[in-house]
Amino acid sequence: MEHVIDVPGGSVWAEDIGESLPPVVLLHPGVGDSRNWSPVWERLTGQHRLIRYDVRGFGRSTPPAGRFSRLDDLRRVLDRLGVGPALFAGCSMGGGTALDLALAEPDRVRGMVLACPGISGAPPAHDPADEPDSPDPETFVEQGVARWARAGRDPLVVDLLRSAVRFWLGWGDTLADDGDAWSRLEDVATPSVLLLGDQERPSFVPACVEAARRIPGCRLVRIPGADHFLPLRAPGAVVAALRSLPR
Repeated sequence: MEHVIDVPGGSVWAEDIGESLPPVVLLHPGVGDSRNWSPVWERLTGQHRLIRYDVRGFGRSTPPAGRFSRLDDLRRVLDRLGVGPALFAGCSMGGGTALDLALAEPDRVRGMVLACPGISGAPPAHDPADEPDSPDPETFVEQGVARWARAGRDPLVVDLLRSAVRFWLGWGDTLADDGDAWSRLEDVATPSVLLLGDQERPSFVPACVEAARRIPGCRLVRIPGADHFLPLRAPGAVVAALRSLPR
């Protein structure tokens, strides 16, 4: 079932199916929208209650009217849909939001799959060959393909990057600071698996490896052939990681 959920100054589009089943919440990256989870969604349908939504300014959600907190919007989605303790899978930006929630309200998070997570407070990723982000949307998309889609170009990846570019060029300065999970990784008490593709952007790798080392009990799994679009490239690995977490 689709929902439009009110948040201060706007609304977010959400999808929720399988209400009587154990819940899994899927949080998309900053290089796309909730369609990034479609292959995982298909594999888990009928086995879990599945919730995904588009962050403001992405996909089918309204543009942000001002600064907003991804963590606060996640709380509103969970409260509006009546989601109790759940498993979370977050990719990049979504992985960072899952971590922020696990630190702020650990009782909400039964376990996490962190796919190449973008962690609040972590050192920024910057490769020596990077050019400044272009103000031209199509050039920005091509920069995104070169940086984040190292496993190959396909139409869905390009379309997801267009969704992301619309946000970053139009409203990138509206994201509020949700915390500094990087300085508190040792405080994470949630069972966690961190997935990292071997085609990941090189400058993004060290922070992910260090996070897996510092999060207590976290298991690092390296995925052949996957880049930053890990749920699209290796949905089976995401499903296996979710199934390995305590229920």
